[in-house]
Amino acid sequence: MALQPYDRGALAAQRGAFEEAREQLELAGPDDRALLLLGQLASSGHGEPADPVRARGLYERAAELGSAEAAHNLGVLYATGRGVPQDQAAALRWYRRSAELGGVPALRMVGLMYGTGQGVPMDQGEAERHWRMAAAAGEAQALHDLGTLFAYHKVDLPEAAFWYLEAAKAGIENAKRELALLAPKLRMPASVDRRARTMLGVIRAFHLGDPAGGVKLLTVSADDGDPVAQRTLAYLVQHGIGTTQDATRATALYQAAAEAGDVFAAFNLGVLSGGSDEAVRWLRQAAEAGITEAYPRLGDRLSERDLDEEALQWYLRGAEAGDKGSMFAAACWYRDGFGGPVDLVQALRWYLAMLNAGSGDGIHEAHAIVPRMTADEIHEAGRLSGRLLEADLFVQRQASPSAASD
Repeated sequence: MALQPYDRGALAAQRGAFEEAREQLELAGPDDRALLLLGQLASSGHGEPADPVRARGLYERAAELGSAEAAHNLGVLYATGRGVPQDQAAALRWYRRSAELGGVPALRMVGLMYGTGQGVPMDQGEAERHWRMAAAAGEAQALHDLGTLFAYHKVDLPEAAFWYLEAAKAGIENAKRELALLAPKLRMPASVDRRARTMLGVIRAFHLGDPAGGVKLLTVSADDGDPVAQRTLAYLVQHGIGTTQDATRATALYQAAAEAGDVFAAFNLGVLSGGSDEAVRWLRQAAEAGITEAYPRLGDRLSERDLDEEALQWYLRGAEAGDKGSMFAAACWYRDGFGGPVDLVQALRWYLAMLNAGSGDGIHEAHAIVPRMTADEIHEAGRLSGRLLEADLFVQRQASPSAASD
């Protein structure tokens, strides 16, 4: 497929040729992507004075055509009063519309507005419902919001600890500070409540620099049958953190947790099981539950058993989840025809997509396959990967008279 006006406009914008970008995007007609990008250019003032009023009109047209991001941007304009009179109720309507169109960040914003009573009466139940949906869809900040809800409003300290731990794992720095504040409050409930004891054990082991203290608490909960405590204690025992290193005991703890349904324990058990059939069993349990790290490992184990078609599907699941190792594997398999026919568009797509995960390891491989591809095929791979600029550079290089001698 030849480059369309939207593609040409997006490329021009990435190069900083904003006048050309606007010309091409306006040629795209009723295209929600083009209208969204035109709105963003108007809002930011790239190449012209910022015009939030014009941006609002463009966002409205894009939202009418189904753009979740444009609807979210309208919510921001109304929430801040930029280019429109400030109107929290209107902001909430647009955030809701964005969420209806699949916008994950908007789910969190709807939760915040219910949680703080902006544009709507305060409703902690609705706030929690939206934050849970946002967290399930991968919105990391919603994890912290849930922690705060349970720590300071619903006052369920073990639940607050769970969400703050998830937020800390996702890299939210404030969550680590909240865990330090929460730990002393958990001491009393930890003496009588298994979940509170487990959460305090995890916090002490991983966030307060007291792994030995964490091991003591987790051992009590693990002996009481708590799979989270069993899995966490297994990790500490496996690596000799705060206790004596013991691979046999660690495996037994992981297995107890996995058999109780803990999918993270199943993943760890699958890794410890090497290339055995048991490894496939446990990794499949973890992968089918959505544990991203299990996808490429399961693909490897299936490949060893010549189950290439299924292996490729798990590599693709990992690639789509943003795992760069899975992207590289999927690209190489498409390039070589493992698990299906050779497909150079998909191969180049995943080599380029690795750049989105901060890895340039696929670029050398990409250079090797683009001479076998047409310009349209290269551009299609760029569209699919979200790296159209890099794809276009490959096309330009091939068209250059000096390319053959490079």
